[in-house]
Amino acid sequence: MDPWVHIIGGGLSGLSLASSLARFDDLPGRVVISEPNPEALASKTFSFWFSGDEEAFLRPEYSSSRWTLSDENHRVVHQGTRFQYGTRSGDHFLDSALQEIHNHSQIDLVHEFIDTRPKATHCFDSRPCAVDTFQLTQSFAGMEVIFDQPHGMSEAGLMERMRPTDSGLQFVYLLPLGPDKLLIEHTEFTARPADFSALAALNDRYLSQEFANKPYQLVRTEAAHIPMGFKQRAQHWGIPLGARGGMTRDATGYGYRTIRYACDQIAADLVKYDVARPFRRSAVTTWADRLFLNLIENRPDIIPQILMQISHRMTPDRFAAFMMMRSPSDLIHMLRAAPAKPFTCALLGRYRWI
Repeated sequence: MDPWVHIIGGGLSGLSLASSLARFDDLPGRVVISEPNPEALASKTFSFWFSGDEEAFLRPEYSSSRWTLSDENHRVVHQGTRFQYGTRSGDHFLDSALQEIHNHSQIDLVHEFIDTRPKATHCFDSRPCAVDTFQLTQSFAGMEVIFDQPHGMSEAGLMERMRPTDSGLQFVYLLPLGPDKLLIEHTEFTARPADFSALAALNDRYLSQEFANKPYQLVRTEAAHIPMGFKQRAQHWGIPLGARGGMTRDATGYGYRTIRYACDQIAADLVKYDVARPFRRSAVTTWADRLFLNLIENRPDIIPQILMQISHRMTPDRFAAFMMMRSPSDLIHMLRAAPAKPFTCALLGRYRWI
């Protein structure tokens, strides 16, 4: 018999939906996840802001109430009160999801690649989209290292040393994963996908300059191209999930929190009503992200200045809420903090006036 639910892809979104379904003891039918290499998820890292009542569901392994942004001349330090910045490793999420799936008799993970839409009552497509369909690309290469002694960092460096490039924006992302462990990622928001080897070389240079007297060992590396908007709509085999389904924020690339909650709601609707509804971003979020992406494309030279002013003028909790766009009011607070001229000119399509 054909499955009741078939999930194509066993990454974060595919396994999120499967693990949410696994919380129901009795499902209307069989669930199949098709993924040739689920272990690839173990090399990824997911970060997000969360409030206290979300911690049990989102399950951060590491968290900090402090985060920073900087350009060549200034640095802003935020101390959150309502929100903390959390991180969960792909390895931690994978182990948890696989255990939940293994314990449910109606859910099967099949190590397979499929090239046609499967037959099922409900089909969900979480395959990665081709990079050439992205409007802009968030390219990053990261190194997780462990030092022989404490590294001395307590806050998350969200966007450090921001600087414009010919095709976008470059910065370094610094994430403490304990007193002696650190994740370092050089990142570009770019019109052309960046060279991973060049970004990795910047990581090596940063470590040699900033931690010259602190020996370290390499734990792992990671690299990816994340979509920041799409130039064209992909063809889906059923209902799209994850980045394919618009669950990652176009302007920032953050997606873990949205994916977890969206997939949990989809699972509840499936079990209760036998209905699957695609995720829909708010029109306000879509509009605001498109405006920001157009600014990056046309005037990357002013992006560090804009981001520094926004982070300086917004309270830490409002900044965190805006980065996740938890409600339309978050956009209002951002526009009040942002310099008026760039966004006004962007609305008019007159980027040379900025």
